[in-house]
Amino acid sequence: MKKIAIALAFAGATFASAQAQDVDQKDVPQAVSSALTQQYANATDLDWEIDGANYEAEFDMNRVDHTVLIDPSGKILMSKRDIMQKDLPQAVQSTISQSYKSMRLDDMEQVEKDGQTYYQVELDQKGQDKKLVFSADGKEVTTPAYWD
Repeated sequence: MKKIAIALAFAGATFASAQAQDVDQKDVPQAVSSALTQQYANATDLDWEIDGANYEAEFDMNRVDHTVLIDPSGKILMSKRDIMQKDLPQAVQSTISQSYKSMRLDDMEQVEKDGQTYYQVELDQKGQDKKLVFSADGKEVTTPAYWD
């Protein structure tokens, strides 16, 4: 029994260390903080996390949730923001209605990465979630992966 408890404690610690961890504003490198304020000057309710070697900023802008991933040198790697269904390209809406017609569209976000725009959605059906990413032309993609 003692071995099981030790194994569970180790597994829990390993899982916790793999997750993003909160970080105080004062501990965010100047280059990272400056990159955010230059691009998103009107950000409010800012929270920082460290995700591997990178920094993730979650904030509101004009009452819309945003998340930005920034490397330690201040380069913005990717960003996302909540959108409404009407903001999804028609091609994405068509693909969802044809391929996932039994599922309800839930969360929708617009993702910017490497100069490309993607749309990630969460679909629900009786308690089962499906998280997908689409290109603007309605094609389902695996790169980039769904970003929680």
